[in-house]
Order: sequence, then structure tokens, then C-alpha cells
Amino acid sequence: MSNRASLLHMLNNVKRVVAMLGVRLDEQLEERLNALAEKTNRSKSYLAKEALTRYIEQEESKEYEKQETLARWERYQETGEVVNNDSMVEWLDSWGSEQEKPCPVK
Repeated sequence: MSNRASLLHMLNNVKRVVAMLGVRLDEQLEERLNALAEKTNRSKSYLAKEALTRYIEQEESKEYEKQETLARWERYQETGEVVNNDSMVEWLDSWGSEQEKPCPVK
């Protein structure tokens, strides 16, 4: 492969930056970020992107759970159906036994 073809191949496989974000950090957080970047041999941008990715995934998960809870509450209000406590306790007590029971469902 020629140098030009090799360069074109490499450029086509590089992930493209879609957006840039400027963030104001207080002095303490900037020092912590600098120290971590140095210790891990990673760029500050890499660490910030990882932190944002994890935070967004966590918040999306919370929002999903919130919506699921609201939907369950609405179903309960419409139907009044519940799993009674005795069935739930019996199921939980069976965990880890040879006769583990299926989850009670209404």
C-alpha cells in the first residue's frame, strides 16, 4: 500500500469528533483531573468523556426506572392488582433452595 493510500485508510478509520464542549472547573477539580490524567497516562479529555458517559448512562437508567415505576403505579390505579405480601415472602424464602419458586405475578 502506498503512503498516500495508507494515510487515507488511516484517516477513514479515525473516529470523527462530533462536538466540542467547554467546561469551567474550579481549581480543586482541575488539580484532581490533572493528577488523575498523569497517573493513568490518559488525557483530560478522555477522562472527562468517560465521566460524562458514565454519568449520562446512570441518569438514563434512573429515568428509565422512574418511568417504569410510574407505569406500574398507573396500572395499579387502573386495575388494583397487587402481589400479596405472603406470596412475595414465600418466593423470597425459596431463593437458594432446591425448590426455588417462580416470581409471583399478577
